[in-house]
Amino acid sequence: MTTVSTKSASAVAQAESNILAALEEHGSRMTWPRRELAAMLARRADAFSAEEIVAGLPGLGRATIYRTLRLLVEVGILCKAAMPDGSPRYSLDDVHHHHHLVCVVCGRIDEFRHPSVERMLRAMKAHVGSELVGHRLELYHRCAACRESGQGGEDIHMHGTHVHAH
Repeated sequence: MTTVSTKSASAVAQAESNILAALEEHGSRMTWPRRELAAMLARRADAFSAEEIVAGLPGLGRATIYRTLRLLVEVGILCKAAMPDGSPRYSLDDVHHHHHLVCVVCGRIDEFRHPSVERMLRAMKAHVGSELVGHRLELYHRCAACRESGQGGEDIHMHGTHVHAH
């Protein structure tokens, strides 16, 4: 699912600058392929797969794209969320600490924060009695747009990490 960016020109320029700065701070060379990839990612307003980026940038090598996406996850510029089938989708990390709502029908990924989740995480930290160094929370659902359009209306169940329609 690809959507046209609804970001302002200044927001796109800022996102591109943040991506390039993160790569530079990591010691990465500012090559033409990385600049092209940064420009494309900065314009994205939706979650995407690596293959969508490969298709959108046919002049760049697949390995370069995958390596750069992995690096951008490591430096905190991109978030990587697993779809119910295990395939990864990426999005720009606009909010530092957040969780994901993943639509099992269209693949849309929304970020969220909620006070009750934050309270539960603090309680869990006290309960385990050790230092928590990280966590990941992904909630799988059928988004409002898919519900309204009737997409994925069949009985959908999660089994482990996979979604099954019955």
